[in-house]
Amino acid sequence: MNEKRWKSSEQRCTKICENRYEDGYGHTLTTVKVWDIRTGECLKTLEGHPGWVYSVAWSLDGEILASGSDKCIKLWDARTWECLSTLEGHENWVFSLDWSPDSQTPVSSSFDQSVKLWDVKTGNCQQTLQGHTKIVMSVKFHPQGDIIASAGHDLNIKLWDSKTGECLRELAGHTHCVYGLAFHPNGQILASCSQDQTIRLWDVKTGECREILRSPRPYEGMNIMGVTGLTTATLATLKTLGAVESVPNHQLIEFPVQNSHIINPSGVAVGKLM
Repeated sequence: MNEKRWKSSEQRCTKICENRYEDGYGHTLTTVKVWDIRTGECLKTLEGHPGWVYSVAWSLDGEILASGSDKCIKLWDARTWECLSTLEGHENWVFSLDWSPDSQTPVSSSFDQSVKLWDVKTGNCQQTLQGHTKIVMSVKFHPQGDIIASAGHDLNIKLWDSKTGECLRELAGHTHCVYGLAFHPNGQILASCSQDQTIRLWDVKTGECREILRSPRPYEGMNIMGVTGLTTATLATLKTLGAVESVPNHQLIEFPVQNSHIINPSGVAVGKLM
């Protein structure tokens, strides 16, 4: 079970337990743990969730910790670790949480394809934002609190007016599930990461994609059209690593051929030319 430690002004961090029932030692793993990042000591174990805990988020004033699980969100007092309230309304797993800049409004996204805004004082749902057609994996408040960004398995990123609930615009460009979002502190740029192996930087005002970031792939632009001897699995792997099967309009990268065999960067023959 992996744990990550993150620096914070409170000198503590949280761990999400990913197994709903038990680990190999009979310990129930439906908890949130709070850790001292200097000593590594577990300060508190918070119990009460019915299932896997997928997300945690501190309010910006550090007073409340929110945690999301099966159809519910729990708010914990960061001084006493008492559960202040349980927010119910989602119809499926809660995947992502964030807070408004004034620490008064938690926002959540869910497997039920919705985004919900909550009143921290009453525990009531203030708004439900609907428009996604698949799981919503990530939700983030704009630094100024006037916009909410959400994204997930339907490939699109939506920007919402946090007051009216109106969808201001959709940011399209990713070709696979979008898993994470982050606003730049100045509020002008939104970053998104996806299973399509890219990070995109978006202009929040215009909705335009300013830049696409991708780590270099070993077979980027390699033309495998006409290559024989490749299994279906090998073809899929090569394409994932940047190879193409047809001649595009842009220039392709040429790879060396020895005795009619195409050679990868490591000097290994991966296929034969027809």
